[in-house]
Amino acid sequence: MTGDDQAHVIRVARRVDASVAVSDPLLGPERRWMIAAALMHDVGKAEAPLGPLGRSAVTVIVWLGGGRVARRYVDRSGRLGRAARYATYPELGASLLTQAGSDARVAAWSREHHLPMSSWSIPPPAGEVLSRADDLG
Repeated sequence: MTGDDQAHVIRVARRVDASVAVSDPLLGPERRWMIAAALMHDVGKAEAPLGPLGRSAVTVIVWLGGGRVARRYVDRSGRLGRAARYATYPELGASLLTQAGSDARVAAWSREHHLPMSSWSIPPPAGEVLSRADDLG
């Protein structure tokens, strides 16, 4: 992951840790996997080295509906392959985490962190804390 991506996930993990410790003691037993999920939710980006301009272009293309098409090009080399991998980085990250033997909830959050709450497989209170921490940048 880039230095900026690493700094981002560390900020997210710190926010999650503080939120669980202070605002929701019921999530205390969930704390360990939630911090791991915060640290690893963007790991799929490591498979898609693009600069800020490339990331922005892919984000717009995905927003316009190009995300489904991107899956066809994930195994390609060059810019097209990197762009496709960036478009699908949540799924790629979840796959990497599963292969590494991560907690299933950590892999699920990597895959689901941009989806609406109705699509989450993790407990909604945990997802809300993770999502709020990620949205702050």
